[in-house]
Amino acid sequence: MNNRHICYPNTSNKPDFARGVHMRRFNFRLQPVLQLREQREEQALLAHSRARQEYLNRLEELNRTSSLLEKSFEQCCMGTLQPEEELHLLLWRELLIQDRDRRREEVHRAGQKLDECRAEALHARRDRMILQKLRERQLHAHTLMENRAEQRETDEMGLLTVLFHRE
Repeated sequence: MNNRHICYPNTSNKPDFARGVHMRRFNFRLQPVLQLREQREEQALLAHSRARQEYLNRLEELNRTSSLLEKSFEQCCMGTLQPEEELHLLLWRELLIQDRDRRREEVHRAGQKLDECRAEALHARRDRMILQKLRERQLHAHTLMENRAEQRETDEMGLLTVLFHRE
């Protein structure tokens, strides 16, 4: 009973090597969530950048006002002033002091906003990285599984080839 016809377990009665090895595509089910997290991180970074620029602008305004105030104190020491000039300088200083105090408060608020934006950007980055690492782990597990399946199919093809040529 030397029958050269072998019935293979697959439906087409061909060995697996004749069909070829088909790898499944990796599908990360949380990809939409990861994309949302990436968008959130980008938005947080943009907000941080705007807050930083606002802080630097406010700080520059404060420095300019403080510089004007210092110059006004230097002017009084340059010589004798007429009473109306002295009054004008005094009013100018009071205005600059009020402006400086207001600008200090603006710098403080801008600094707080910058800190909040920095914390939000870090939080958004951390959230994205958690999902990114999960995706990488799942991709690694998928690749291992596919490599094992490919090795198993290769081993089966070799065994079937040996059995096919033996008969």
